[in-house]
Amino acid sequence: MSETSPEEDFVRERRREYELVVIINPLFANEEGITANIDRIRQTVEQLGGKINTVSQSSPWGRRKLAYPIREYVTGEASRRKFTEGYYVFFTLELSAAKVAELDRAIRLNDNILRHLLVLVEEKSVQVTPVEPAEPETEEAPSEA
Repeated sequence: MSETSPEEDFVRERRREYELVVIINPLFANEEGITANIDRIRQTVEQLGGKINTVSQSSPWGRRKLAYPIREYVTGEASRRKFTEGYYVFFTLELSAAKVAELDRAIRLNDNILRHLLVLVEEKSVQVTPVEPAEPETEEAPSEA
């Protein structure tokens, strides 16, 4: 068994900010289906000790045409069906780094979600470097000898 240092434990337990985009199967993109899927994700995040900050499904999100068809099995059907559109929902959330894999697994097990993307939001540090004014160049006339 490998032991981790207190620094590594702190990094894994620290809550970090993430962005999550899910594409809901258009067959479940009615009002009840969307609300149920959002609530399911919200409950999963809260069970893992996280917090959802915002949920956006208005423009530019919502029902959109996909860049390419996605083939997925639909519950109750033996073959895969091609989907050319989906319902996009965008979340911002805070979650412990150690719990990200569990959230990813829970989303993968949801048959109503065609695709998802979970990204860490990194704070950019802005470095200001002073700009020195450029010295004006003086043009010298060529001397004729």
